[in-house]
Amino acid sequence: MNQKNEKWDELLEETCGLTSPGMVKSLLSVKECESLLALISKANGNFAKANKPFNGLKIFKDRLQDNSQNERFVIDPPRENESLTSWSKRFFQGEAFGLIMNFLEDYENEIVEEMASHVAPLLEKQGTPWAGLSTLFFMGDYGYTPFGVHRGSPGEDGILFHLGPATKTFYIWETEDYNKLTNHAASYHNVEEILHAATPYVLEPGDAISFPDDMYHVANTEEFSVSLVLDYRRGAKKTIKEMLITEMLKVNLQNDDLLAHRDESDLLKALDFQKESETAVTRLKLRLGSNGGFDKKSRIIPFTIDLAGTYKLKAPFRLNVISQQENLLLVFSRGHEIYTRQNPLLLEVIDCLNSGKNLHVSTLNIDFTPDSSGMTVFEFLIRIGETDVIEKV
Repeated sequence: MNQKNEKWDELLEETCGLTSPGMVKSLLSVKECESLLALISKANGNFAKANKPFNGLKIFKDRLQDNSQNERFVIDPPRENESLTSWSKRFFQGEAFGLIMNFLEDYENEIVEEMASHVAPLLEKQGTPWAGLSTLFFMGDYGYTPFGVHRGSPGEDGILFHLGPATKTFYIWETEDYNKLTNHAASYHNVEEILHAATPYVLEPGDAISFPDDMYHVANTEEFSVSLVLDYRRGAKKTIKEMLITEMLKVNLQNDDLLAHRDESDLLKALDFQKESETAVTRLKLRLGSNGGFDKKSRIIPFTIDLAGTYKLKAPFRLNVISQQENLLLVFSRGHEIYTRQNPLLLEVIDCLNSGKNLHVSTLNIDFTPDSSGMTVFEFLIRIGETDVIEKV
């Protein structure tokens, strides 16, 4: 068993399977922390380039949310290869601040690649949550969390990876103790008044902590540091139903036959509701599995194939396949749906990539005749390349 597996086993034992608070030392190496810090800086730059509404971005100064900083952020994000430490000194000029950004996966594919690899042992042991995984990060030197003692969103069990460079102290309260001390306050800002009842956890770079969504907590970050949170999203039943309905509406798209009048007792059977709902479950499972458990699809990138090149699938992703009618295949690639014509060469290519082997494009002897099996494979490789699931070796 490798060290990463052992660390996840230790965290799962400490937390009784993510049902109680606990931490583990050095789940990430120094090099892994440095890599994630660089990718978060890159994601910040991509967020600014997108220049979309500031959903998910919150900036705090003087412990108050300051929306005027969002526009400054878009104009002056971290530059290429600029560290978050350097950028924050330049941007905030030594003033204490806090910055939170949700859904990092929207802005940088490589963050998903790295996090999917780090958490693959967890998903093997615990399974992929039906609402998928998501990420957010905290950065700053803001002291106690600006919005006070609080708890997470229902169904989102957080695993916080502390990236440093400074330490962070986490405080967690038993719910009954917190409610007695605060009269059931939704959040509480006079943190030091109730610290005596909390359990402290001192996090150094590379450490990870997990706690259930309903436990009140606060962090103290006296010196500049960055933490990345993985949300293991169990999801409310309503949310999962909505996700399954979305999948179900894509099942059997060609069946547009008019429905003759049926008695209510026979309607679900006439609509193949049971069969198609089961297919929807399979689709959702394969969609999430193709993207390392993450709910949001990868960002589409420009891709040109080298006919003399060699490619492999990026670990831990997979090309998940569902056979369709009339020799069609549906392939999930990092959450995207790709429909293609089925042929033996295509299946051979998919098997090669999923097995972790290198794919030598020149050995495929691709025939570029329209509608040929070779042309189908060529077009397929372009399309999966655009989902950022393969890399040149």
